[in-house]
Amino acid sequence: MADLLRDIPLANGLTVSISDHTHRYYGDFYRVRVEFSCSAPLREAYFTDGQTFGEARRLLGDMVTYRRIVEQMGVPSTEIERVREKLVQNFIDHSLPYFTADDFPEKLVHGELRKISRKGGRTALPPSKNDA
Repeated sequence: MADLLRDIPLANGLTVSISDHTHRYYGDFYRVRVEFSCSAPLREAYFTDGQTFGEARRLLGDMVTYRRIVEQMGVPSTEIERVREKLVQNFIDHSLPYFTADDFPEKLVHGELRKISRKGGRTALPPSKNDA
């Protein structure tokens, strides 16, 4: 069971959620595991026409979620809090600035579509408004 550590509301309307999935795996040693997630709505404005938007909605649904898990193994119980905060602070310092960009939601949507395309999805990659 995950514990929500905090939500970070962003100026672009998104929220980054940070959850703790730490668990004991042997004796007094733990796997400190932190999940960062952020969901962005699928918007028609991200596409050149309604048809490509409809295809993207069929493939992705109404929301696209970014998830990243970072972990450190072999952490003694006395160090869990320090290690957890180090992992969170590293994310905030190095990754959070990308999430705060105004165009991050659109980039996230098109990135997920590219992943589907690379995995052999049955559809051609819909053009973004930036491709026009």
